[in-house]
Amino acid sequence: MNKVQIGAPRTAASPGEGSVKIAVMNGSRQVNQVVNGEWLTTKVLPEAGLPKGIYQLSNAKDASKNVHPHKHVGQVLHDDGRNVYQLSEGGIVKHNRGIFEKPPVVGQNYEIAYSRGQGKVIGEVSQEQAAKAEQKRSRSI
Repeated sequence: MNKVQIGAPRTAASPGEGSVKIAVMNGSRQVNQVVNGEWLTTKVLPEAGLPKGIYQLSNAKDASKNVHPHKHVGQVLHDDGRNVYQLSEGGIVKHNRGIFEKPPVVGQNYEIAYSRGQGKVIGEVSQEQAAKAEQKRSRSI
């Protein structure tokens, strides 16, 4: 059994200062951030229909880095003002906030298409449409 001493120095596997995670549980969505080496809850918000779980935003893939045409369909997990984080078929995806004409709604499903690293919000989609798009993608793989 590994014993961790309180106040022990961080290891390479530890989340760094400023890391953010979203914890969806017990009917709420908590925004947690590492401050002075400790996780602190900075906001408690409504669950917004998101699936229960703990989502580390530092693990998000930057959708604009892929220059090949692709699209992402799924629920918006978090909007930090600069970036929008979306739950997509491949995990958490990060989008530049500037591609949204109006503020995205957390919990709402969106379809976002990319070509040559440029993103465009195609529109909001229903939960059923998002599930169909995910099924279609998983069958084509």
